[in-house]
Amino acid sequence: MDFKVATLLKLSSGNKKLETVSASFQVEWFRRSCYIDGTVLLTKTDVGIWVSAHLKANNIAECGSCLEEYKEVISLEIEEEYIPLFNLLTGERNEIEEIYKDNFHILEDNVLDLSGAVSQYLSLQSPINKKCVEDCRGLCIDCGVNLNIEECGCNKNRRNTKFATLLESFKVSE
Repeated sequence: MDFKVATLLKLSSGNKKLETVSASFQVEWFRRSCYIDGTVLLTKTDVGIWVSAHLKANNIAECGSCLEEYKEVISLEIEEEYIPLFNLLTGERNEIEEIYKDNFHILEDNVLDLSGAVSQYLSLQSPINKKCVEDCRGLCIDCGVNLNIEECGCNKNRRNTKFATLLESFKVSE
């Protein structure tokens, strides 16, 4: 997700450029590619370029409970400032002060690469325990049957012995 920003960097602060994104994106930690689409507003600031992106990531995920694959959609709202490493007019390297060291940077070819920010925001927005549906029942711990699809007989005849004495006190007497 590269954007050529040389023209925008030459303009005065406040100038804007609207871009659309529609691309397949490979995320290293995700081990799969996902499809990203949305809009990116690039605004020239006094220091660099402010990026306001409204994106949707569509991918195939694996449920943490039943291990089935499902389609997952994650909304990303990215707000970041990109600082150029090189002065466009002189070609010299900009002295990036301590305050800007943690920002994203525009490299010497004047291309703003949004993939680093998308990867970071995607990792923050991705649920830790992904579920195909909110009330996914998962797999049987004994036989491995997907409990969303079929019932198993593993737990029907088994009693929890930890609470056996407590259960005895609630038995209805005849």
